[in-house]
Amino acid sequence: AVRSLQHCHLPQNWVEKMNDQTVAAKDIGGGIVGTLVRFSWRCSACVSGLVALVAGALYWKQDSLLYFPTIGGVPRHPSQNPRRYRSPSEHDVPFETHMIKCEDGVTIHSWLLYHPSSSNNKEIPTIIFFHGNAGNIGLRLPNAVQMYHYLQANIWLVEYRGFGDSDDAVVNEKGLKLDAEAVLKYAHDQNNTMSNVNVEKLFVFGRSLGGAVAFHMAKFAQVSKYPLAGVLVENTFVSISTMVDHLMPYIAPLKSLVLRIGWNSGEIAPTINTPTMFLAGAQDTLVPHGHMLELFTRMKNSKTDNLVRMHVVKNGTHNE
Repeated sequence: AVRSLQHCHLPQNWVEKMNDQTVAAKDIGGGIVGTLVRFSWRCSACVSGLVALVAGALYWKQDSLLYFPTIGGVPRHPSQNPRRYRSPSEHDVPFETHMIKCEDGVTIHSWLLYHPSSSNNKEIPTIIFFHGNAGNIGLRLPNAVQMYHYLQANIWLVEYRGFGDSDDAVVNEKGLKLDAEAVLKYAHDQNNTMSNVNVEKLFVFGRSLGGAVAFHMAKFAQVSKYPLAGVLVENTFVSISTMVDHLMPYIAPLKSLVLRIGWNSGEIAPTINTPTMFLAGAQDTLVPHGHMLELFTRMKNSKTDNLVRMHVVKNGTHNE
C-alpha cells in the first residue's frame, strides 16, 4: 500500500513516516502471532500430557474400575456380612461348600443349594449362578433362595477369584474365564463330591457382569463338548467397549488405544446353539436396555438352530 502511494507523489517525509509505521505494525503483528503460537503450543502440550495421563491411568487401572470384591462398607467375606447374608443355613436351605481348583492353580469358593430329593430325582435342574461385579455371594442369598424355591432347582452360587472366600488372586477377564471353565469341568468330573447334580440338567445364569461370564461358559461348553441345558442372562451388556461409550463418552475416542478388557458377548451370542433366555429391565439405567435388545436380536438373527426368548420387565431396573 505504501509503495502504491509513492506513485501518487506524496511528500517524502509522509512516505517515510508511513514506512516506519508499517514496520512497527509488522513488528507488533509478528509479536502477537508469535505469542499466540507459543500459547497454542503450550496448551496443546498440556492437553496432550493430560490425555496421556488419563490414557495411562485407564490402561493400568481399568480392572480396578470394573471389579469390586469390596466396595463401600461391604465386607469381602460372607461371614462378615449382616445376618441373613452370611450362609444358606440362615435360610434353612441344605447346602454344600465346594472349593474348585482352576487351571492356573487358583481355588474358588462356591455354595451348592440343593434339594434333598435331587440325589434320587434326576429331573431336578441345577443352575450355576454367576454374580455381578461387586460383593460376595452372600449378598445374593435372598435372590438365590427365591430361585431355589420358585424354580424347584438346585442353585450353585460361584464366587470369582479375589472375591469372598475364593483365593486372593488378581481379578481380570482371563482369570474369570478360567473360573467359569473350572466350574464346568468340576461338574463333569466323576471324582467330585457332588451327589445332587445331574449334568444333563445343568443351566447357567448370569446377572450383569455374570452374563458375560455365562456366555463364555456357554461357548466353552460347546467347544469342550460339555453340554449345557440352557443359558439365562439378566441385564448384561454387549461388550465393555460399548459400555465405555455409555459411561465414559469423553474417553470413548481413546478406547482403541487403552482398553484391555473385552467381554464381547456380542460376538459370542450369535454362535451359541444352547436355548437362551434374556431377562431384561426396561428401565435399567446402568446397562442401557438397548444392550439386551441388541444381544437378543443378534442371537435371534443368527444362523444357529436355537431357541431364543426374551422377557422384559416394563418397570424393571438393573437390580430389581
